[in-house]
Amino acid sequence: MSAHTDPYARTEAATHVTPDTEFDDERKTRIKAELDEVLDPCSCMSDHPISILDLGLVESISVDDRDVEVTLLLTSQRCTYFLDINDEVRERVEALDEVDSCEVHQDTSGQIWTNDRMSTEQRKARRKRFHDQMEAAGVTPYAERSD
Repeated sequence: MSAHTDPYARTEAATHVTPDTEFDDERKTRIKAELDEVLDPCSCMSDHPISILDLGLVESISVDDRDVEVTLLLTSQRCTYFLDINDEVRERVEALDEVDSCEVHQDTSGQIWTNDRMSTEQRKARRKRFHDQMEAAGVTPYAERSD
């Protein structure tokens, strides 16, 4: 790897909604801002809260007149916190003046969440926490090869 290569740079354009996604529709921009305030429950329990947007869970935002649909790709199809996330997303999005209703769907296409969906900033922070924990524990994160 060259000194100029960023290991966290995306090699392809993201197909999901990221913190960098820009919309021509102002409502979608406001909806995205609300989704950025919804914290992933598991990350909160690990003392490193991260928004569902930064985590890469927001697959799509659709607006039809005053009705909104948000589709999420969860880290696990069996996520026990989907109902909590659903409730908060609906509450925040439906609080917007230009929205009457919001439905939240779980992506069941078979697509699998991977950490490359996370925002670059959050992937870097995650890697730093990992190295800090290994250093504090006196552990080398990578095994040394023997000859």
